[in-house]
Amino acid sequence: MATEEKMNLFDGVFSLYNDLQQEEKFKNSKEPVMNLIYHLVLKNMRSLKTMQIIMDSKELKNSYLETLPLLRIQMETFFHLAYITEHENADVCLNEYQKLQDFQLLRVARNLKKLDEQKTNILSNDEREFMNLHKNKRVAKKDIEHLDKPWQLSNIINKYEEYVRTYSVLSSYVHYNPSTRSAYGNSKENNVIYNQFIYNEQEESIILRNAIQIGLSTIQSISKFLDIEEIQEKTSKVFKEWE
Repeated sequence: MATEEKMNLFDGVFSLYNDLQQEEKFKNSKEPVMNLIYHLVLKNMRSLKTMQIIMDSKELKNSYLETLPLLRIQMETFFHLAYITEHENADVCLNEYQKLQDFQLLRVARNLKKLDEQKTNILSNDEREFMNLHKNKRVAKKDIEHLDKPWQLSNIINKYEEYVRTYSVLSSYVHYNPSTRSAYGNSKENNVIYNQFIYNEQEESIILRNAIQIGLSTIQSISKFLDIEEIQEKTSKVFKEWE
């Protein structure tokens, strides 16, 4: 796929994002969960923009490989957004995410506490203050486990297939997995010649397709949640043209 064509696909999604953000129902929504949604939308947009910049790079051969961790971020972001927009009770949803925040802060504080016990006086004043502030939080893990584990979250929103076939594979490019070394070289007779890249248009197209689909699905979910018909129609039209 030509570079200009790839960039046009990204720009099409950003154009829809811009239209969405101009909508009164989006800008001034009174929905209780909108702070969560604004955060997730921004995260999705920035990761997608970063993917566009990387894919457009002339400095890195097979630069699309470096977008794989970002694609994983996008998927997880969409899982949360779909969960929030489809939740039946906004107050319950907000409470769950507050507990998730407390749990994540507690996890960091406990790690700092463990380090402090192992090595006396190693923590900075800021780290110690953080640890003391959050180390005694009480969070029942069972209440938010589905938000902390992407496979559970994907199951709830009926995206488990996407989790298995895409998200779980992408994890190998986030956490070190020796099996991915073949992507960073040219395989010859069971040997990998590192830093000898062979462009794979099919791989790049699959990555691009997933990124664009997540972006469009994000816009579609939000516009449906906020009942913005014009954006829903525009997004559906792009989906049909793209397919």
